[in-house]
Amino acid sequence: MAAIGAKRRDPEQVVAYGKEAVALARASGSGYVARRLQGLCDEFGPLSGDHRVGELGAEIAMLGTQ
Repeated sequence: MAAIGAKRRDPEQVVAYGKEAVALARASGSGYVARRLQGLCDEFGPLSGDHRVGELGAEIAMLGTQ
């Protein structure tokens, strides 16, 4: 759903579903979810300028270092 939000350029949808997916990745330790989220960052495009989306991107980047 976060990817759909990125395609629709809807930062609220990206952040809401993205944060849920980050929480799932942390709780489960799933590398698959973390990789999918890293792919989501590539789809942010112009949404990257939104501070909420930028913070989500930073959280996702932290998943790769854990």
